[in-house]
Amino acid sequence: MKIGIITEYFPVSDALDVKGGAEACAFSEAKYLAKKHEVTVITSREAGTEKNDNICGINVIRCGRNRKYVQSGSIFSRLTFMLDAYKVGKKENFDILVGYNFVTYPVAWKIADKLKKPCVLRYHDVWIGEWVKNFGISGIFGELTERYVLSRDLDLILSVSEYTKNKLKKYFDPDKITVIPNIVDVNPLEVHKFQKPTLCCVSRLVDYKRVDDLLRAVAILKESVPDIRCKIVGTGPKEDYLKNLSEELDIKENVEFCGFIEDHDDVLKIVKSSHIFCFPSIVEGFGIVIVEAMASGVPFIASNIPPLVEASGRKGGLFFEPKNYKEMAEKIKYVLNDEELQKTLIIEGVAKSEEYKGEIVAERIEIIYKNLIK
Repeated sequence: MKIGIITEYFPVSDALDVKGGAEACAFSEAKYLAKKHEVTVITSREAGTEKNDNICGINVIRCGRNRKYVQSGSIFSRLTFMLDAYKVGKKENFDILVGYNFVTYPVAWKIADKLKKPCVLRYHDVWIGEWVKNFGISGIFGELTERYVLSRDLDLILSVSEYTKNKLKKYFDPDKITVIPNIVDVNPLEVHKFQKPTLCCVSRLVDYKRVDDLLRAVAILKESVPDIRCKIVGTGPKEDYLKNLSEELDIKENVEFCGFIEDHDDVLKIVKSSHIFCFPSIVEGFGIVIVEAMASGVPFIASNIPPLVEASGRKGGLFFEPKNYKEMAEKIKYVLNDEELQKTLIIEGVAKSEEYKGEIVAERIEIIYKNLIK
């Protein structure tokens, strides 16, 4: 098969230097599919990258003007990229087109329509009615784009979870929605646990990830666990606010903001060296980082929202009421103080994570694509 993948961002190396779940999903699936098929990725051009590249057997075409990673806003640069991606894609000889986020969904559909080929959307979450709440006025662009895309005659939507599928049913034919989870592969890494009790969180620093709740939980924990440490991996518009909050809560010495870490294995080393993985987010489509923590043999504490519960199967960790940082602190302390519980959570978490191995998920996707092309 000649598979065309349209994704707003894509790694520049096989180190999986990604900043978001959609591009991680695109990279993982492209890597496995490229072992048997001709996979071409059309993506943004970032500073220092070549127009044409090959990563892990994947043909990568970076188009348009150089642009930085953004999660919201930048409407003009996004529209420019969408136009450039369409111009490039319509000249290719694809058998099937796949879009990976709301910016590339309409591009994939337009290219597929031009080439008279099947179009698939890889869907992570549905934000209709929530765009402006989560992103402010710039969210109008997302709201309009998503509504437009779901009104198109698409061949199939691959939802990452039953939770997302149930949301999609309100706007799209449920018979054309199939659930395929994200690929989550974790390389075996030899690390030592941090000497002091350490929490970690891997997250974009935006409002709905609720990293401020984690800081407030750390402040509570510090009273009974003075040497508690918390490592936060990721960047975003809330970074300065969160750093200031750590000072206000008198936990500056307990919290380390690690920023963006290029090599994903280096991120996983921090996760695996920690005692507990914490994820207070209230908006997710799947929860890759939860599964990565389970696969790394690290118990998690996460907000009790459907996609995270579904991804984990309630194995490998404990949940707390969303936004309830006091309960989060209680659950963290409970796990830290119970070695037998830690062992149980680790064993069941590692077992559950096996379901998301690349070979298993990619084979399911491959069968679906072949059936659509026939």
